[in-house]
Amino acid sequence: MDFENKLRSDLIRQIQVLSADKLTEVINLLSKMENRFKSKEKTLELAGTWNDLDDDIFEDFTKNLHDNRKIDRRIDIL
Repeated sequence: MDFENKLRSDLIRQIQVLSADKLTEVINLLSKMENRFKSKEKTLELAGTWNDLDDDIFEDFTKNLHDNRKIDRRIDIL
């Protein structure tokens, strides 16, 4: 039995003895993990779109990032 199959078998055995409450927790945890992976994949899909970006805009996004964030976070108190 290879390592992956052993892990799957061990996981199945552990799941079989869990209470209903713990099964719900496991399902919720798996859903959260799946959503994080989907989010990461969606973010990575955008990576290629930067190739056609104008050099000035790219520089503004990267080199001036911290200054731009400071400007965005300023709150004018009157």
